[in-house]
Amino acid sequence: MPRTKPLPKIATTDDLVRITGLTSVTMYDWADKGLLPAPEVVSDGSRGIKARWPFEALERARFVMQKRAEMHTLPEIAAMITEKWGPPTEEDKARRADTRAKRGRKKKQEPET
Repeated sequence: MPRTKPLPKIATTDDLVRITGLTSVTMYDWADKGLLPAPEVVSDGSRGIKARWPFEALERARFVMQKRAEMHTLPEIAAMITEKWGPPTEEDKARRADTRAKRGRKKKQEPET
């Protein structure tokens, strides 16, 4: 019987970029929009920051790409994600805020209606 390597508990931004064919900036934008779980961002000193995404991010990235191929909008996909995976947890919201702070970005203001 062939030995199988256990799946990692985390994914890298490169893993997500490979799956989607999109940029790392888009992956962080999707996390801000709740399409992906937020990564844990750590500084490794001289080489900048590194993101460790929950392994679930890979499945969700595939889901987003599939729904985009079906011509759904990102807000529609966000609603589907909430239905399938539930709303963001407090831990996820905290990681999102920490990621924004470490990357030097502010949360975009929603347009007034």
